[in-house]
Amino acid sequence: MNASSHPIKRRSFWKARTIGAIAFVAVLGTVLSAALGPGVVGLDPAPAGDGSTAVETPRLHVRVAQAQSIEGPELFHRYRGEVIARRDSSLAMRRGGRLQEVAVHEGDLVKRGDVLARIDVADLYAAAASADAEIAAAEAALEEATAGPRYQTIRAAEARVQQLEAQWTAAKNRFERQRSLRSRGAGTQQEYDDAKFASDALAANQMSAKAELDELKEGTRQEQIAAARARLQLAKAARQRVDVDLSDSQIVAPFDGVIAARLFDEGSIIGPNQPVLRILESPPVHATFGVPADVSDFLKLNDRLRVSVGEDGPDNSQPARVIRMQPQINLVTRTRVIEVELQTDNSDTATESISWIGKTATLWVPWSQTQTQQDGWIAQSDGADRIPIWVPTSALVRGVRGLWSVYVAEPELHSDSNAKSIDTALGGIDTNVVTISRRDVKVIRTAGQMSLVSGSIAGTEAIVVEGTQRVGPGVSAVAVWDTPASSLSSQETAAR
Repeated sequence: MNASSHPIKRRSFWKARTIGAIAFVAVLGTVLSAALGPGVVGLDPAPAGDGSTAVETPRLHVRVAQAQSIEGPELFHRYRGEVIARRDSSLAMRRGGRLQEVAVHEGDLVKRGDVLARIDVADLYAAAASADAEIAAAEAALEEATAGPRYQTIRAAEARVQQLEAQWTAAKNRFERQRSLRSRGAGTQQEYDDAKFASDALAANQMSAKAELDELKEGTRQEQIAAARARLQLAKAARQRVDVDLSDSQIVAPFDGVIAARLFDEGSIIGPNQPVLRILESPPVHATFGVPADVSDFLKLNDRLRVSVGEDGPDNSQPARVIRMQPQINLVTRTRVIEVELQTDNSDTATESISWIGKTATLWVPWSQTQTQQDGWIAQSDGADRIPIWVPTSALVRGVRGLWSVYVAEPELHSDSNAKSIDTALGGIDTNVVTISRRDVKVIRTAGQMSLVSGSIAGTEAIVVEGTQRVGPGVSAVAVWDTPASSLSSQETAAR
């Protein structure tokens, strides 16, 4: 006999199946409660069996914040540029020759005035010695001309004049005797002529000696002194030319910096003005950027901005100061080139900044500084009653037809605003029972974890900022008042 034919066994069979079904439902309820949270089960408890209208506080809670209290992140214009050295020089010598010494290598730090390289200058040393001798001779001649004749020379000239006067007097007497004899018919014409010519010659010599004596007594003429001084200056100029050649035969650091390139080694033959070394000036380093005209109009010299190197964001940026602005707009790119000076915080960063040269840099210009935050995307609001507000991006809920929505917590009329039912669990935060409603919004822009939206939301309304995945329109919940951070520090908060 089977179980279906026996009445007792049939009742036991159905009783067992009923107990199993009840156990299955209980287990399923427990699993769903654990998976979906306590807010799913018992969100809106049934009224008490005694007909009382009292409403129990829901076990689901969400965090809310007043719309006008949510502060948005700081936004930036972002522009790419390049880090450059304040001065970048290729160093060469004006004279060619054989390199005798190159005292530095790549990466060496040098000070202004350090001798970095030189060529062989043996020929210049010989020329310098010859020029020194010429200067000595010219100086001696000038001193002699300035001092005038010596006393002994003047005495000798006076004696010569006296000697010639005595000889002229004797010759003149002989001539007078010959003329007397000739008048009486005695003596010859030849003797007369010889006496006359001898007297005239001695008279001329005596006059010349007297003139030389007068010249010695008057001293050296000013023209002779000027000529001697000019010869000395010419000798000194020749020596200066040698000094210039010696200076042009070596390389001296024009400023404090670091050696970027060494192009030749000792023994190489180089030509005039051929680069041997390349030097970059020590920090602070500079950076150049092309900025649109409408943004650059708000910038001026000495403005303080932030510059990051490589892929760093504004959090890892360095302070910078605008030091130069190109006066005209580039007709091709429609940008204005500005140059900033990076101001490192300490000596270690200053030394490290040398390695930044040539890297890509990013200029961060705050929106508020250029007043651009008040035009463009702010102007996209739909009217005076729809003021754009910032909300956490996680608070956005997908709406219909690709739109977005936010949940607004509206207080229930029968809720007790001073309820403290879950104060202990939430650390003493004031709570109240609210009903969730959906508001459609338009996303104006997104900046990382914050979004700017526009919709029919009043500034005093409470927006659900956490727990949107567990609630929906019409759901009752406990609102936990909280205010999210005013700004989320991240590179993603930077916006163009």
